[in-house]
Amino acid sequence: MEHSFLRNLLKSAHKDEAEARRRRLTLYFISYVGGTIMAIMAGINVGGDNPFLVTALAVSAAVIYLNLIASHIFPHSDVSYYVAGLIVLFTFNALIYTGGYNNTGLYFLYPLIFIQIIVVSFRPALLYVAATMMLAIVMLFNQHLIYAQYAEEDVSRFLISMGCFICVAFIAENFWHQSRKEMLKENLERMRQANTDPLTKLPNRRFLEAVYFEKVSKDPASYFPLSTVVVDIDHFKVINDSYGHDVGDEVLIHFTEIMKSAVRKTDIVARTGGEEFLVIFPKATLTQALKLAEIIRGKVEANPFDKDDIDNAIHHKITASFGVATALTDGNINATLKQADDNLYQAKNSGRNKVV
Repeated sequence: MEHSFLRNLLKSAHKDEAEARRRRLTLYFISYVGGTIMAIMAGINVGGDNPFLVTALAVSAAVIYLNLIASHIFPHSDVSYYVAGLIVLFTFNALIYTGGYNNTGLYFLYPLIFIQIIVVSFRPALLYVAATMMLAIVMLFNQHLIYAQYAEEDVSRFLISMGCFICVAFIAENFWHQSRKEMLKENLERMRQANTDPLTKLPNRRFLEAVYFEKVSKDPASYFPLSTVVVDIDHFKVINDSYGHDVGDEVLIHFTEIMKSAVRKTDIVARTGGEEFLVIFPKATLTQALKLAEIIRGKVEANPFDKDDIDNAIHHKITASFGVATALTDGNINATLKQADDNLYQAKNSGRNKVV
């Protein structure tokens, strides 16, 4: 398994749940509070001299609540955030068009634009805010097209202050996102180190138990039948005793490269002990796993360890024993691993260099 694949698996397992929860709760809070305020304001202005304002507020409140319902039904979808940005665009410019209550609409636009910045993710928010402000500027400089009327000095002050507000908000949001990305990157690196065998750079037992099998249990349709292969290098102690532990480490690295070259991209090769490894074949039946394990066994046997050393050249044939078992559901993964381990010992006790 490639290093990038391990990192992607760790990243998917370490999705920033705190950030996702923050965005979701922010959307809920703003929607409940904002929708209620707009509904109340629409009711207060019923019967007044600005029917456009009542209509705009009522429509905004209704769409906010509909989007809120959709976000509860589909909590993992980002669509609700983008719809919220469009609602802000509509409400923002509706207030400019109608003038708001007693022509005070401009004063209520700052929190709306800030909502657009923090609810929509950073880069899309740039487009949303640009579109919102472009439409607002068109209306403010063509007041014969809108219901409200604003003094020239109010328009200039509003645009200058809003421009400053938007710049500060985006700068703050950008620095916050950058710092969060750095923290996430550091956390991922720490996770990678904790879940990786330092010698072979393969995933270790901790990765399998804390990350991979957890991911499998959440999405069984993508992994089962799940075949496991426990692999043990034959007579590895002889290598250490004959050539030393440094050469033994080189043999482990050599063996790792052979196995990685023999598996599919979706397969997992992990080091679970000194000379013991575990290969996982997702979406593979027992028959398929036996064939795949036999391919690995053949490649290991066909690629002896060679080291050209002036003082002591080494040519050592390597073989390995394989125990294979298949899990059909996430409920019997542990039993399958034990069965694979038992099959490994059967392979070793019946002559080694074979798949059982």
